[in-house]
Amino acid sequence: MRRFDESYQYAKEIVDRGDIGEITLVRCYGIDPSSGLPSFVQFAKNSHSGGLFIDMAIHDIDLVRWFTGQEIKEVYAIGNNFAYPELAEYGDTETGAALMKLSNDAIAILVSGRNAAHGYHVETEIIGTKGMLRVAQEPEKNLVTIFDEKGVRRPCSEHFPERFKQAFINELNEFAKCIIERQVPGVSAKDGLESTKVALACTKSFETGKLVALEDEAK
Repeated sequence: MRRFDESYQYAKEIVDRGDIGEITLVRCYGIDPSSGLPSFVQFAKNSHSGGLFIDMAIHDIDLVRWFTGQEIKEVYAIGNNFAYPELAEYGDTETGAALMKLSNDAIAILVSGRNAAHGYHVETEIIGTKGMLRVAQEPEKNLVTIFDEKGVRRPCSEHFPERFKQAFINELNEFAKCIIERQVPGVSAKDGLESTKVALACTKSFETGKLVALEDEAK
């Protein structure tokens, strides 16, 4: 759905025009609010979620492919569990990071987590040879600034339906339009497949502690 968010679409237009030159590095944060972590731990005790990289990093993996137009050829992933060490017993991780090498040797760095104390945090930074841009540096809920005994603060989005509400609506509208007007969607099944391959490779790297080449996984 992030492809249908207006801020990300605007950033994609800038990239496609060549305004920031050739992309050299993409950095992504995708961290769920701490408020949902206890319930997730209970879920993990009874079910296999797929793991952090499948659950959460896959959205950022898709963004990396979308913005760069490149495939990912190598990944190295690590993770830790500080707030809820028991997650390790269930084969999952609370905070994870992945370093990726793209097919043109550009770099992607992904940080995924389940423990953002301030709220739902999604952020993307794209660095090019002529400039850089950043999407959602601060996960602002709205345009309100609060001035009180706690100081000056801006409320944050608390969950993904709030942050990406319009993106979901845009996505559904585009889906309906493609059916009605018999158009080919800009997003294909291959996009979902390739992102899943990368997320699975990250999971394997996290579990084995080794660099994983996507070419080897395809064999």
